[in-house]
Amino acid sequence: MTVYRPQLPDPRKSRAVLVGVSEYTTLEGLPGVENNIATLHEAMTDPELWGLPAEHCVALLNPASPDEVLDAVHQAASEATDALLFYYAGHGLLDNRFELYLALPGADNDRLYRAVRYDDIRREVVGTALSCYGKVVLLDCCYSGRALQGGMGGSVDDLADQARVDGTYLMTATAETRKALAPPGERYTAFTGALVDKLTRGLPDGPALLDMETLFHHMKADLQARHFPVPQQRSRNDGRAIALVRNRWGIGQRAPVERPRVEQRVLPQMPKGFEASLRHRPVDMYAVVQELRARRQDELAQQILAACAATRPDQEVAAIVGLLRRSGATTDVVNVLATAGRREPDDVLRIVNALHDTDLPSEASLLIRAAGHGAVGDAAALAHLLQEHGRGGDLVELLDAALDSAQASSSLIDLVNALWVAGLRDEVDSLIERTVTKLPASAVLALADELRSVGREETAFGLYAASADTVASRPPEVVAQLCHAMIEAGRTADGDRLAQAVIDRTTASREVLEVALAFWSVGQEGPAERVLTRAAEVLSNADVITLVAELRARELDDAAHRFCLRGMVSRSARSIQEIIAALRDEGWPVLAKELLEGTAAQAPPGTVVDLLRLCSVGDRQRVLRVSSEREQHDVAQLMKMLAAAHPAIAREFADRVMTKFTTGNEMVPVIFRGLDAQAKEQMLASIVETGDGPGLVTLLNGLSAADAKHLMFLTVRSGPVKFLSVECEMAESPSRSRELTLRLLSGQPVTRLAALIKGLLPTSNGKYYVDALLTEVAEPGRGFPAIAQEVTFLFDEEEEMVGRLLLHKALAGRSANDLASFVHALRIEGRPVVLAAVAAWVKETYDRVGATDGILRQIGLAEYASRRSLFGKRGRD
Repeated sequence: MTVYRPQLPDPRKSRAVLVGVSEYTTLEGLPGVENNIATLHEAMTDPELWGLPAEHCVALLNPASPDEVLDAVHQAASEATDALLFYYAGHGLLDNRFELYLALPGADNDRLYRAVRYDDIRREVVGTALSCYGKVVLLDCCYSGRALQGGMGGSVDDLADQARVDGTYLMTATAETRKALAPPGERYTAFTGALVDKLTRGLPDGPALLDMETLFHHMKADLQARHFPVPQQRSRNDGRAIALVRNRWGIGQRAPVERPRVEQRVLPQMPKGFEASLRHRPVDMYAVVQELRARRQDELAQQILAACAATRPDQEVAAIVGLLRRSGATTDVVNVLATAGRREPDDVLRIVNALHDTDLPSEASLLIRAAGHGAVGDAAALAHLLQEHGRGGDLVELLDAALDSAQASSSLIDLVNALWVAGLRDEVDSLIERTVTKLPASAVLALADELRSVGREETAFGLYAASADTVASRPPEVVAQLCHAMIEAGRTADGDRLAQAVIDRTTASREVLEVALAFWSVGQEGPAERVLTRAAEVLSNADVITLVAELRARELDDAAHRFCLRGMVSRSARSIQEIIAALRDEGWPVLAKELLEGTAAQAPPGTVVDLLRLCSVGDRQRVLRVSSEREQHDVAQLMKMLAAAHPAIAREFADRVMTKFTTGNEMVPVIFRGLDAQAKEQMLASIVETGDGPGLVTLLNGLSAADAKHLMFLTVRSGPVKFLSVECEMAESPSRSRELTLRLLSGQPVTRLAALIKGLLPTSNGKYYVDALLTEVAEPGRGFPAIAQEVTFLFDEEEEMVGRLLLHKALAGRSANDLASFVHALRIEGRPVVLAAVAAWVKETYDRVGATDGILRQIGLAEYASRRSLFGKRGRD
């Protein structure tokens, strides 16, 4: 970042290259340029101004080739470590890409190869002079008549924008005609003549060092006064604060220098015969005025008051005002102060002081406001005096009055320029801030344009942003250029605000195209894309197709794709289907396919679900395939919505998802939450079939408890090999592995018990797991009715083997009373085959002790007891 330093750059460490072309082969000659180069070289090497050694200030008049110029610039940029100056005077040319060229003697529009491309100069200044603190570029060039046909339209901003150099200061003449560049009879070209005048003569009351902005505003004022095109400036990183020369006015001129002449001021004069009133006491003078009014000579009386206000000393004017105030002559007070406000700024300040000293502050304020409504030059000069005397309150009041007057007279720009020339830069900034709330938008924009034209881009950008809605009505290419400049200057938020204002106004397909093309042309991709986004939201289906056709006609296929996709994701499924069909009818089937897939990837899940219902079979498969690859949350939501709205399509989607997700994929547990029981069953079965031990264990650890148990059940049912691979991965030690495995096997519904038992028995630890599962189901605490129901279920499902195992586990170790309760519960279920199995267990268990029949009778199964043994026992008794 350039740092302002209050001393001149060291001449030993600084370099300058002055290039001028006065003679051309085909273009008009510029004889004044030869004097430009000679005088500037003298000024730059003058010890009183800067004092560059002659060898450090290269002057090239009519160089023969671009290489000669570029070699000199490269050497200077390589050697400069403090300041670098590049100056060019001659014709400026533009190629068909609007790039700026500095014409050498043999150059013209057909021979640009004989000109120096400005970008090459800029590259040397920026890229080579890396160690240089201050870089200044001065361009005194114009467009020739033929160059004006290049399409830039001759805008005064164009040259400055073309020549901008980041991190430096640039000033350019932006002249468009030979007359403006080299006025007849003048020793120098207009721009350089103003520059030389300020350098060699100095600025009255100016700073000790002439910084570039001070030079610029004084040059601008002079050129405007002579009706020449005004210069432009651009700067970055405080480049405007760079000072290359001392102010000669303060160090003694080589020749007498006169202050600029001020146009003779015309003020009221005392009527003939009443000259003595100028010497009368205020009370006597006013007595004459009243006498004249009594004789109905009001005009003459008014002339006497005006003449006194215009010519009498400050204290006497204050005394007259005080007398009038005490007399209640309010109208006379206002008229006297209005006339006094037209006096020289020094006089006005003295009268203001006198009014304050005589306790008339309100009248002092009226005088300040009257002066503010006068000529802008007088207002600026008075403002400078008020600033010097520390009269901040009066200064604000003066500037506000000047602002009101300038607004009414359309001279706001003149006021701002006058204040700048007076050195009131901070006060100008403050004044401009207040204009936003006081001026209509059109006046604010006019001021912003002028501010930007003189390089006050930061302030101008603030005004543009504050009036973004009005700026947005300008042609799209103008707004786009402005947005680009704002963003380049670091005012990204303001640039975006302005761009958004343009976008919000865009409603028709033709407008969308114009705005988007304008932003693309300046490299502003973001606003261009936002234009497409808005268009996608507001355009009808027919307009969408129209805009796609226009984009494709300009070979902007990618933009057409992005635009359509934005339209898809924000529209209804029915609208999407219609656009897809229209694209195919237009002969763009590939685009239709890509957009359908893009919609499936980005549209809200609800839109995708509705679209699946409307799609053809082929399109549905595309949508399902792409949708299955979305983020896990979207996939889960799609699963849930499809299962509720379209079960058949949900099964197709589940098939897609099952082929995509592996057992080790962390998304699977999340997706499960959106599946119904049937879909879960299908997915889990597929995962078990394709998964391995490590993957299944990872998935088991991520699933909910119920889903993990379901997966373990399916693993057991798939066969011993799969189950053993999972069991081995459960933990490092066998005992811990059995513990974890059993935790997943337990708590299973009775509907899975038979398959679990059958699947576990052939495995190495199968009996351990089977016994644990049966013990869990036959736990007495569950109650005999529950156990009876599960045993009965197994027998009903023709799982008699497993049913008998459970029955035996439930009967073993029970007391006779418990057995009786269990038999009672079984009788309620009404399954004789289960009762017979209980009787068979009793006979097998108690036959060796000879108490079978007694037990059977005791527990309520007397019908299964042997009658013969009962009778035999009685016979022996």
